[in-house]
Amino acid sequence: MPKMSRSVFAVGIVSCLVAGSALASAATRPSAAPTPAWTPPLSLAGGGAEPSIRTAPDGKSAAYISAPSGLGSNFWRIDQVRNANGTYSMRASKPLQPDLGTGGGDSEISVGSTADPVTGCAPIAYSGLHNIDILNNFTTATSTDCGKSFSAPNLFATQNTLTDRQWQTFDGIKTNHLLYHKVDTGQIVDSVSYDGGSTYLTLGTAAGALGVIDAAHAYTLQNVKIGNVVADPNKPTGSTYPINGEKVHTLYAAFEGVRDAQDAALAQTTANAPGANYNHMNSVYIGRSDDGGLTWTDTQAYTTDAESSKELDLIFPVVSVDKGGNVYAAWTDGNKIQYVVSTDGAKHWSKPYLVNPGEAGAQTKGGTADIFPWIAAGATGNLDIVWYHASGGDTTGYRQVGTKETVWTVAAAQISGAVAPAGATPHPKVVSRDLAITPPIHRGNVCNNGTTCLVDETAGNGGDRTLLDFFQVAIDTQGRANIAFADDASQPGTATTKYTRQNSGRSLLTGKPIAALPFVAPLLAQGGSSCPGPQVIDPVGDAPATLTTGTPTTNVDTLDVHSVGFTTPSPSLLKVTMRLKNLSALPPGGASIGSVWQFGWSMMAGGKKHTYALQATSNAPTVQTYSGGEVVGGKTVAGAGITGTFTEGPDGAITWTIPRSVVGNPTAGSTLADAVAQTHGAVQVAGSGVYFTAAVDRAPDLGSGARYTVGRC
Repeated sequence: MPKMSRSVFAVGIVSCLVAGSALASAATRPSAAPTPAWTPPLSLAGGGAEPSIRTAPDGKSAAYISAPSGLGSNFWRIDQVRNANGTYSMRASKPLQPDLGTGGGDSEISVGSTADPVTGCAPIAYSGLHNIDILNNFTTATSTDCGKSFSAPNLFATQNTLTDRQWQTFDGIKTNHLLYHKVDTGQIVDSVSYDGGSTYLTLGTAAGALGVIDAAHAYTLQNVKIGNVVADPNKPTGSTYPINGEKVHTLYAAFEGVRDAQDAALAQTTANAPGANYNHMNSVYIGRSDDGGLTWTDTQAYTTDAESSKELDLIFPVVSVDKGGNVYAAWTDGNKIQYVVSTDGAKHWSKPYLVNPGEAGAQTKGGTADIFPWIAAGATGNLDIVWYHASGGDTTGYRQVGTKETVWTVAAAQISGAVAPAGATPHPKVVSRDLAITPPIHRGNVCNNGTTCLVDETAGNGGDRTLLDFFQVAIDTQGRANIAFADDASQPGTATTKYTRQNSGRSLLTGKPIAALPFVAPLLAQGGSSCPGPQVIDPVGDAPATLTTGTPTTNVDTLDVHSVGFTTPSPSLLKVTMRLKNLSALPPGGASIGSVWQFGWSMMAGGKKHTYALQATSNAPTVQTYSGGEVVGGKTVAGAGITGTFTEGPDGAITWTIPRSVVGNPTAGSTLADAVAQTHGAVQVAGSGVYFTAAVDRAPDLGSGARYTVGRC
């Protein structure tokens, strides 16, 4: 098979080592259960970070979550289930890929403001930045059945190329605004869909010369960070959208940039390498549109002191609107989480309020840091804020926050009375504030240098970007906070998307107490047995096709893993056997030109965890290759002497026979842990020589397989 891209083998097998959860029999649960302040974190199978979360007005699911996984974006429905003994658990659906493996760079979803009277479901729109032609377009798809399935993806949804980081919002149930950054012009472009997110038209001009950044603030175009967009459903403008006739409501969009034209000129004359120098991203702006996104007017919501060298793009500015029409903007400088509020539709702004006063100034001394804020507004003056909080070690690094001693948790605060007049400082009531509503989610560094983090890591300057760039909170119809966040505590360097919901305290919509329920954490499914094995067991029928592997409604039997096991045939060899539902040397249908089977595990040696990976490929009846070795810095150091066999047919098997010297020389009694398999279909990007892959199956679906003791059986 032609040489695969690095992401297929090295990154692919590492990124598939994610945790998950599945409901065990309710009869095995204790009759008494606690009523936690937050539901036990639920791990979502399939992996991913910087998750987008929304709740729906139709009440069909607790929440919808989407996250990029590198090889396509994953989508989950989250449901509350009642166990037989009266306890409750949250359950996630198996991940869907709305982009069928073509996206994965960024992921975003939005949900209609009401349920469609025909389907009974609020429509869901998905968008993902391409990973098949970087920064060139977006894949979009829609769901009209409450997230159970998605339409065939629109692979080139907008008329623009050179696009990056998108955000979107519904204004009704048919009109969806997709905002994104044009990296060549700096403009923030609004492409609008009148059919629920299937097709988009670029507003302003086709090339995106006009957009959210108005003429008065054009000085920000050379140095801008795009934030999210929201519609105020309580503020109709009196006009309607063309084509679908829905009412137009006021839109608000957040972005960050330089303070003024003089500051912009100074920024351009200063070396601006990310993380090395002050980048002058010192001001938060809010754009407002009253004509459905055709034109925008911007105001500066906040700017730092002129003598300050604090940047505010850690990472995204956030805007939200409460039921009274008050507009909030929030940000962080890496330590202080702050917000301002406007009572006149983003024309004038209050002074900032410090959400985490105990942290003020702590970063300059080291020991704490606070990044990635997100906000959601409820009833008038009610605001939920979440962020990642760091404690321990040296946290004074500005874009490389933390050291190996630093522990990260999810922090959350709820405030009421958040409104203040223009020019005044808010004095809200703090309903709750907790710096650790979750167990530790990450240990060590968090890099805020975007895609240059890999360069930083290679140079030995930190560079851990496992948590990516943000996480989100959404408010449901009961006024409860729903949070999707990233976690790599159990598998450092491998992100898992997790979910938790507020289970006590006050409703953000009514102010009344939330009905606390007895919740128990869903149990992990059995992953196999240590001896006699196999160590990995996975159900068949869970390998859905992608664009590279055939019709989306079919199962890809040749990439459908049902078990993997270790044996030790001799003191110098290790053997791994992977069994498939129906193994074929020929690639699956569609545009696929090859199949990839991977397996990985870890072993402790010298006080350090080492990761190993195997790969088998096939692109013709007689062309199979077998390789493997230790994964170092995200790359697999291939070893010599690995051989394999390929037995086709139902319950077919792939075997690898590996010299122990290639995989850390495990001796009798050594423990091999974290066993996970993953399969991919591959296709060549036309004329490029680059091979794009789409993940098909992960085994087990959740967590990892049983530990294996070398030489025991």
